[in-house]
Amino acid sequence: MNNLSIPAQTLQEAWEKGLQQGLTQVAVNMLREGIDLNFIVKLTGLPLAVVKNLQAVDIDNDKILVKEFLEMSESSLNKVWLDPIDIFLMYFRGRAS
Repeated sequence: MNNLSIPAQTLQEAWEKGLQQGLTQVAVNMLREGIDLNFIVKLTGLPLAVVKNLQAVDIDNDKILVKEFLEMSESSLNKVWLDPIDIFLMYFRGRAS
């Protein structure tokens, strides 16, 4: 077996970061559509200050999010390989809790 699998903590942190990036992108899209700030906060769960900051930023957030994602993915893939058995075990151990 491959002993270079990703620890569960690292996978959890990466998942949470990806989720936050996704919520941020949804908020950006909603802002572009002119949706009310309080409604964006309610639907995304992001703090109002974060949503206001997204509104104030005058650069293309899409490019930043994609760049960060690609950098994170590239650095992770260059260092580790996922062992399918480990993924299977992590999934079912988590569901048993």
